[in-house]
Amino acid sequence: MENKLEKLIGKIVKAQLPFKEIVGIVTNVNIEDFYFYEKSEPIYITIDLKPLENYEWNAETEDQEEWQDIPLNCITLN
Repeated sequence: MENKLEKLIGKIVKAQLPFKEIVGIVTNVNIEDFYFYEKSEPIYITIDLKPLENYEWNAETEDQEEWQDIPLNCITLN
């Protein structure tokens, strides 16, 4: 069965993160659906992003892991 969300991999998107809007390439799509099946809870869909620009984050106020597991509703196609 084809996962249509995997078509996002390699696409350039804008992500509205808590610390900045970033333009980047989608490197992975994550679908966490085990809670849905076990407990009838929502399915969480996130992406991993590789920024196109050299972006230096502030280690005191930002977390590098925020580049991963970005909720799908925070991105738009560029």
